[in-house]
Amino acid sequence: MDGLIPRRKASMAAVIDSPRERQTNEMELERERTSVRIKAQAEQTPSMAAGPARPISELERALREFDSEGAEAVAVAPAPVKKDQVDEVLLQAEHHLLDILMKNAQILIDAREMRLALNILRNILMRQPEHADALQKMGECLRDEGRYEEALKCFRALAKTAKKVDAQVLIAETLYLSERDQMALASYREVLKSVIDDSSRLFEIYKNVGNIHVRAGDFESAEEFYNKAYILNPTSDALMVNYGTLEIQRDNLGEAVQRFRRAVEFNPENDRGWVGLALVHRQMGDQELAWANVQRALDINKRNRTAIRLVVEWGGVDHDFSIAITRLQEYLAIECEDAEMSFTLAKILTHTGRLWEARIEIERVLALDPAIEGAEAVKQILDRELSRA
Repeated sequence: MDGLIPRRKASMAAVIDSPRERQTNEMELERERTSVRIKAQAEQTPSMAAGPARPISELERALREFDSEGAEAVAVAPAPVKKDQVDEVLLQAEHHLLDILMKNAQILIDAREMRLALNILRNILMRQPEHADALQKMGECLRDEGRYEEALKCFRALAKTAKKVDAQVLIAETLYLSERDQMALASYREVLKSVIDDSSRLFEIYKNVGNIHVRAGDFESAEEFYNKAYILNPTSDALMVNYGTLEIQRDNLGEAVQRFRRAVEFNPENDRGWVGLALVHRQMGDQELAWANVQRALDINKRNRTAIRLVVEWGGVDHDFSIAITRLQEYLAIECEDAEMSFTLAKILTHTGRLWEARIEIERVLALDPAIEGAEAVKQILDRELSRA
């Protein structure tokens, strides 16, 4: 009996687990249950990302199909573009760019930004030296700036293009403005051999040819061309001023007054018409009306050099330079690089005893034109007089 008792205890110990072993067994069972549950859910729930898995053989087939499609795409690729097609596209792009540049140049011209406009026009002509519109615009800008020789180069280049008659007219006008009258007259005669349908252009030609004849003293020929212009435009204020100038040359002051009055009736802002009236009234002895007329002209256009010269001349005659000084200062505030007018102001200021102002003005004169005759002598006189003060 005593010997049997230990064996029974040992058997019970083998059957009954210890707490640690029991915990381990429970964990293993739980892992098995979780694994079975996950597999069941995977079989029942479709994949949200890539879809059902494909067999390897199906994937290989899909890859082969993709490769064959790429091969077909390469096989049907378009042929290379030909050189002439590329050149055509580039030419169209260049024309488009030039059109944009021309529009920008015109905007600047309208805004009177001539320097910037000329830069753009030069750019166009560097790209296309025979660009007719650019040649014409550049010539017109240079002409308006008083750079007549450069303008003539542009217009002569333009004459070699399709705009031959237009270029000939522009050449004649530029020669006329630069007072190269004989060359201008020859050019105008050449132009008049062609048929000109534009009546406004023909009017300008007749008027300018008449002006050339007035300057040459051929008053009969001048009147002939003025009459031709009058038929085309009988209400032109500019033509009335020309008629008035012709009558002054003929010493027909009464008729001149009528012509100038009609000019300012047609256009009250015609400063040249008011200057014409001032000249005639001065010659007729009406000093007060003459001063009123010339002042009106300068109110309209402070840059009218003829009117400025008249107020300086009449100021000397009347021994009163107050108006002349004011008008010269207004003129130079706009045309600040006009050495001739600046020197005139310096001399008047010296004459009227305004020495410090004269000294400042003479410095500007010499800065603008160091070689201007008499300026250095005036400076020395002023320095001497101011040193005594």
